[in-house]
Amino acid sequence: MRGEDALEIVRASLALAMPTASTDGLTRAAEAVLLWGSEDAADHLDESLSRRMLVDLFDAAHAAPSEFPAAEPEQFMHGWDRNAESVAQYRTWAHTDDMADLIRRTRPPEPDDPIVPFA
Repeated sequence: MRGEDALEIVRASLALAMPTASTDGLTRAAEAVLLWGSEDAADHLDESLSRRMLVDLFDAAHAAPSEFPAAEPEQFMHGWDRNAESVAQYRTWAHTDDMADLIRRTRPPEPDDPIVPFA
């Protein structure tokens, strides 16, 4: 598949979840998704990293997370508080300038493992 085709498929999918995002914002978010796929970011996703990834997507798209129609809102983001305990305060994928500057790890920490910067 051509890169432009993959980008358009991801962009169209994100447009359904982020109806108020601009065309440029959707393109930035789609580019991030494709980058993360090439980095195998899904290999370590857990609940808190999945929430961090969604926060990062909304930041990349400059979209309001409150517009996201979560299927199970009472169990999902607790009001989309990006600093909530349920949202990872690190990431295992690359970030753009639109996303918070957080520690990057090669994998999620083990319980009792100190979070150290990615080298």
